[in-house]
Amino acid sequence: MLSNGKWKEYEILFDYEYRRIVLLDKNKVGKSKKIKLKTLHVGNSKKSSFEFNIVLTFIYKQEFNSFQIILNESGTAHKEPFNPYSMTLKQGLEHLKHQLQIRQESLYGEDEFIKLECNFNNFKPQILLDINEDVLLNDIYRHFPHYPNIQVYWECIVYPCIERTDIPKSSPSKDISSNQKPKFNPLLYECDIHKLKTIQDTMFSIKDTSNNQWKSLLHEVIKNEHLTDLVTIQYLTKKEEKQLHETIKQKINYNEKNVNELKLNKNILTILNEVKTLYRDDIHKQMGYPLQLIHICAILLYCGRSCNVQFSRDQIQFQHSKWSNLDWYLQQAIRILHNHERREEESIELYCGLKEVRLKNIKEIKFGFFISHVSTSDDFEVAKIYRSDQGCILHFHPSMRRANMIYSCDVSWISPFKHEREILFSRSHAIQFYNTNTKEEAGWNAKIEKENKNTQMILLTWTRYDQFIQQTMSISKRWNNPIDLNLIYIVLTNAQGDIDRTMEILPFIEEWRNETENKMKYEEKKKEFMEKRCCNHHINLAIKEIEIFTEKDNKRRIFDDTFFLIFHKQVSLFECDRFLFFDIIIFFFYLIVFFQMKLANDSNLCFICESIRMKKASFWFSN
Repeated sequence: MLSNGKWKEYEILFDYEYRRIVLLDKNKVGKSKKIKLKTLHVGNSKKSSFEFNIVLTFIYKQEFNSFQIILNESGTAHKEPFNPYSMTLKQGLEHLKHQLQIRQESLYGEDEFIKLECNFNNFKPQILLDINEDVLLNDIYRHFPHYPNIQVYWECIVYPCIERTDIPKSSPSKDISSNQKPKFNPLLYECDIHKLKTIQDTMFSIKDTSNNQWKSLLHEVIKNEHLTDLVTIQYLTKKEEKQLHETIKQKINYNEKNVNELKLNKNILTILNEVKTLYRDDIHKQMGYPLQLIHICAILLYCGRSCNVQFSRDQIQFQHSKWSNLDWYLQQAIRILHNHERREEESIELYCGLKEVRLKNIKEIKFGFFISHVSTSDDFEVAKIYRSDQGCILHFHPSMRRANMIYSCDVSWISPFKHEREILFSRSHAIQFYNTNTKEEAGWNAKIEKENKNTQMILLTWTRYDQFIQQTMSISKRWNNPIDLNLIYIVLTNAQGDIDRTMEILPFIEEWRNETENKMKYEEKKKEFMEKRCCNHHINLAIKEIEIFTEKDNKRRIFDDTFFLIFHKQVSLFECDRFLFFDIIIFFFYLIVFFQMKLANDSNLCFICESIRMKKASFWFSN
């Protein structure tokens, strides 16, 4: 803080109740060993208000400190000024880790412990591997030209380390009858494809005039005549209900034309208190509290309130603009939980019952698109209840849950209908449909699995799964099915779909994997793989094999397609020794497989499938 013309460094705390920022001056400790405090008020501390979010903006001026660390994240560069005269290398790395954690929480809602791994060889300027991390940055970099006016590049690997296994279940709550929950058809019909562009243009044209996201969401619910979903009231007649609604609207200052006038009174809008209780749920705690309160509210409104009926009906009628806020926060919530759940370990079949829906021809629908959010359950009996006497049941293959861009999450800990064990799938984006790069990743295929007089069963599978399952199964049968399908797919993909080439590589992996000594070596590193959510031991073993193989030959570099092209042009050099040529090609192929799988594991991408460039099968095939 700038005080009396001088910059002073403070630690900071927030006092939400009295709307204060508390500054802790640890450098000035009194005789009583108490920390000196300073307070800054934000707004009117006496004003009664229910606020959830405080937005902080950190501004760093280059002139303030010329010694900078450059952080490259997803193609965006961030400059972090350090004081090299007071900060050690260890403190600098800890500071970066802390800043990354703040960014993850503010941008993506992730609140997890972050593990930081650094290779000093990749630092620019380069520093020694065995350097003492307690040394001041000044002592490390003072010998470099133009110091201290230099920019320093640190290359680090960052991944979350929160343990999400054995997540405790919430305390049991009384189930509520689901007879009133909506029945709808989320499928997009070929004849309605032209309406997608209209949805996209309409949603992008909506401008939020409110300065508070909570006011926007709750005002939207009230405007669509579902005030009852936000309050706890009792009435006997429709007349009493109408009178109560008018009274409540006056108390919260509801104005249909002005969102900002709405008062967030938690004593009246009791859903606010219910959301805060759900926020502290044990399951949410184990995840690291990734959701904001407004995300939980959106899920609760969809899963446990009557507005679900109108919301779903409006979406299947392409009237998405009526619920733009609920739709937006619901999609955000599903995506956040989608990335936090261990979907890579699931192999469950899911079902969704559609009342009075029946397709005469499977080509009536457009594959790969949901026009509304879809609620599913692993209980087939629940789907039959929703189907009623006649209708359709959507059967979700496990690949749908594991897919990268088909967003889904477990909302059973939020939904009041605990017995349904609800898995919620997000509606598809029109932009995904028109973008050829994402269309395949977000797409699914449908086929009529079986049908009778009353029920039609439609199987949904991820498009990528269908593309490669036949080749993978063909290779597996030639090996009498002893090899994990995911491992076959990894090798097949790197062999560019060449089955014969894949068959040549697999014996090397299998031979190494079956040796007792090598299994023991993997057991020593097993914990590291599991911490990075790499739970497929077959692939992990293959990575360990190739890592040892490349270490022995002391050849760590990435060979691209250009290198292979040059090699093939020089094939005459090896005509005298064809076995030597084959061995070299195998070796280079090993390296490519190694570096791609190693990258996936080191970047925590192999099983969570967040990389668009790297496509993994570990979600697609169940053992």
